[in-house]
Amino acid sequence: MRRYEALIVLDPDTSDDDVKVLTERYSGTIKDHSGEIIKIEDWGTKKLAYLVRKKDKGRYILFDFVSGPELINELERQFKITEDVMKYLSVKLDDEVDLDAFKAKAQKEAVEAEAKVAVVEQPITEEIEAPKDEVAAEEQNGANAEDVPETPIAVSSTEEEGE
Repeated sequence: MRRYEALIVLDPDTSDDDVKVLTERYSGTIKDHSGEIIKIEDWGTKKLAYLVRKKDKGRYILFDFVSGPELINELERQFKITEDVMKYLSVKLDDEVDLDAFKAKAQKEAVEAEAKVAVVEQPITEEIEAPKDEVAAEEQNGANAEDVPETPIAVSSTEEEGE
């Protein structure tokens, strides 16, 4: 099995429902050809480098999957005949992928990510206290904010009078 990425650029006027239908259709094609989907990302609408079909924007969808090489021909054939797909690009990321090891690694990373999120979301309940030495020193000296004398602010004038 090989690991691939397929990036498609859809017409920016394509509705969210149509995008969902297209995503499910291509996911089904991948699964029908004994492939395994790693992730599908909707990158949203972005500005294109040049006009494509007289449009300057496109909606990007990324498919990351594992399958055999015969699937790429079928996917690209479907991309060509779909009117909403303006551009597409398929890239082989890795020649040999052990699917079971890959799934185990992905699951481990997901668990670690959840653990990090759980740590971040915990409320901080500790109160920050001043070191005991500083508190004791202030009590002995009797220093309060009220005891500190105010220093007057000197104002100087740079303008000459009489001109």
